[in-house]
Amino acid sequence: MAINKALVVDNSKTSQAILGQIFSVNDIEVDVVGDTENAFAQLNKQDIPYSLIVVSSSLLKDEPEYFALKLRTEKNYAHTPLVLLTTRSTEFDRSYYAVGYTQIFTRTEIGKFKNYVEQVLCRSTYAKNNENKVIIIEDDLSQQLVLKAILESNFCECTCYNAAEEALKHAGDAEADVIIVDFFLNGKMTGMEFISEVRNLDHPWKRIPILATTALDDPARKYEFLRAGANDYLVKPIETLDVTVRVENMIKYKRLVDTVEAQREEMHYLAMHDQLTGLYNRHYMVSQVGGRIKEAQRHRIPYSIIVLDIDHFKSVNDTWGHDKGDQVLKAIADILKTHSRTEDIVARLGGEEFILLLAHCDLMFAVKKAEELRAKIESAKPAGLALTASFGVAELSQALNNFDSLFKAADNAVYQAKHDGRNRVQTAQ
Repeated sequence: MAINKALVVDNSKTSQAILGQIFSVNDIEVDVVGDTENAFAQLNKQDIPYSLIVVSSSLLKDEPEYFALKLRTEKNYAHTPLVLLTTRSTEFDRSYYAVGYTQIFTRTEIGKFKNYVEQVLCRSTYAKNNENKVIIIEDDLSQQLVLKAILESNFCECTCYNAAEEALKHAGDAEADVIIVDFFLNGKMTGMEFISEVRNLDHPWKRIPILATTALDDPARKYEFLRAGANDYLVKPIETLDVTVRVENMIKYKRLVDTVEAQREEMHYLAMHDQLTGLYNRHYMVSQVGGRIKEAQRHRIPYSIIVLDIDHFKSVNDTWGHDKGDQVLKAIADILKTHSRTEDIVARLGGEEFILLLAHCDLMFAVKKAEELRAKIESAKPAGLALTASFGVAELSQALNNFDSLFKAADNAVYQAKHDGRNRVQTAQ
């Protein structure tokens, strides 16, 4: 259940104000009572149970156990987080955890209490903020319906199947945050076989957390489930709290894995792309070109490169500023991407210099492509400025038989194009 309301049992106005502020910052409603008698009366008034209860030790006198034990007998409060606020750390023995208190904080540890509230809130915000998709594979209709009702009351969207084969048919298009699978199922596959299939390296559900269930409390089966790739295991009959907490933890784990994976992909993208233009960078180009040239040589595929340098780019920065210069680089990068094939590698080497790696492209067609790009840049007026670029083109050959020699030849051709008046295409000598 998502946290939406807390009960504070405390007669100190100062403490009430501090606690109220902590709860309000975390968007938690709070009711305050000044004694334990009114606390239990308040509990019985609630249609929706409190999700957190905080009680001051000063109101409990010498019977803190009594309040905790009585609370745990109240309907809906057997597992509710219960926090005891004390005056001194030595005032109460830590054994009070055993009678039902979830946490004990002194009033000087208000910072720790605040962190605890945020952690408890974090346990359930997944329910309010995310659409949590759970796949249930269970052949017993009554068990299937019970699981579905429990999880849907905790903000999960459930899809149910009677057989593993039926579920696997939808693996390519069915999203899931958690899969719950029983051992015995309709069809030929058991839950164990289903897990082994899903954990295959190429399966679309390979990273989804799996909760295995069975009616047989057999340690050997439990270990086999876990070895097969299940993340957790439950024996029937399943208690509501057991399944909700385990599914909640699995969803949080899935969210964490998704975040890490997204960050990994972002870091990989940043490592391979120029941040300003979105083109590939020198690092990616160097990592690819060696293998592509060897492939071209092995299969006798024509292979060419085009190097281009923006004419008088320094004057753009000096006259219009670096922001304008960045706009020019982005505009020219867009022209290069738009007018290149999918299989071509278009990269920014640095500064105002770019390169295109063209497989299945001989010198004649590479020169034609360079001339087309030169004309596009001249007519486009990048960032509203009348600009041109100089091009050098080189083809893989017996003389230019590796990237270093190929690039040097194309780069020299660029310098020759600039020397001959700029805004022109020069082939390598």
